[in-house]
Amino acid sequence: MWRTSITLVFCALLIGCGDDIKYQAELRGTWLLDSRKPAQGEIIQSPQISGLIEWFPTTPTQAKVHLSVTDDRQSIRVIDRLYDLQDMAFTYQSKLRIGSVETDSSDAVYDTTTQNGTGQISSDDARVTLTHDNGTKYEFIGTQLTITYSNGIVDTWTLNKDQKGVLAK
Repeated sequence: MWRTSITLVFCALLIGCGDDIKYQAELRGTWLLDSRKPAQGEIIQSPQISGLIEWFPTTPTQAKVHLSVTDDRQSIRVIDRLYDLQDMAFTYQSKLRIGSVETDSSDAVYDTTTQNGTGQISSDDARVTLTHDNGTKYEFIGTQLTITYSNGIVDTWTLNKDQKGVLAK
């Protein structure tokens, strides 16, 4: 009886702790941009465009995320954010933006004012989707990531390196 009680308590703790990091394992790592499909026009691929996302967990529910995109015009667009994932929702805080990834404008705009946002998390089978309040959607499926912006631009990314951060897995 005593052994069964300890086993049940241990299992409950594992399940409870597992929920805290359930999405981070699918999101974390270094992602490389494969292609960009503008709302109007042809798909753009390397070497005309390149990009990098680093999703680095800092706690079981928080991550530092860096996204940068550059193209053959030798301009760069950057977003640095801190995400906080809670159950089926998330918040994010952006403190650095250079240019606009969403509108494809170049690095003429440099902004360090804090911007806050929220979003919803959905998950089914191997798919995890982060839907931001600004209309941007991140859809993670295994080693593939598709980002769809509210203006119709679609970026396709591939996981290059798993960065565990503070996570044990």
